[in-house]
Amino acid sequence: MSIPFNILRMKDTELHYPQRFANMTQRDYGLIFWNEGNKASAESNHAVIKDFVGIESSLRDIESFYKGKGISPRIFSSLQVNELDKVSAPLQQHGFNIELTGYEYFLHDHESIVKPNEELQIQRIKHLDIDIMETIALEYGGDWTIRVVERHLQHPSYHLLGGYHHGELAALASVCTYAGYSRISDVFTREKFRGKGFAATMIHSLVLYHKGISENHLYLFSDNPATSKVYEKTGFSRLPQDFVSWTAAKELSTINSQ
Repeated sequence: MSIPFNILRMKDTELHYPQRFANMTQRDYGLIFWNEGNKASAESNHAVIKDFVGIESSLRDIESFYKGKGISPRIFSSLQVNELDKVSAPLQQHGFNIELTGYEYFLHDHESIVKPNEELQIQRIKHLDIDIMETIALEYGGDWTIRVVERHLQHPSYHLLGGYHHGELAALASVCTYAGYSRISDVFTREKFRGKGFAATMIHSLVLYHKGISENHLYLFSDNPATSKVYEKTGFSRLPQDFVSWTAAKELSTINSQ
């Protein structure tokens, strides 16, 4: 990669990634994402406040926007320094519940030390069959994830890989390429296949796959210390963070009663 890594560029990529599977409206204060065909998906339906001047007006606009579409309003972090110090009080006054996500971000910057499990066969998935859809619904707990992946698959920059054990889907992982940066997500191993090193094999294979399609900087995030260790073994280093990741949500019914 000839262009040096820039964490501000990575943050911008992270904030805009829902554009691949949701609609986006820009406001003076930030971004609003929505997908009326997948109202249960928080990733598809949330706002990002980037400018905190006039936050009371911004929150009223966000509430009004989602109320008009019959969607519960959600707000995601804009990944800025000391952001919660500025927004937590107004959010709580408007009835939003704030949750710290604990996301840590990792950048691929060294070689993997993982020895792949040769029992896992890796292949790209270009459409979802019944087995894949049932697996996604069971592992993630809802059809909303299937709708996100289905819409994502329509974009040529989205690459979904499946790991198969004796012909049965055991694990999934994806990478999506953007301008200069690529994002790994959708990483999971089915419960009955855990403990076999399949997660490390999937990430190891996904990194190699990415090298064949892009020279982008490759990053991911994690909120699980166990998987963080896997990422480090596959060549990722934890990035220093000057921000805290969080989400805020409010029930649509509480807006309708106001």
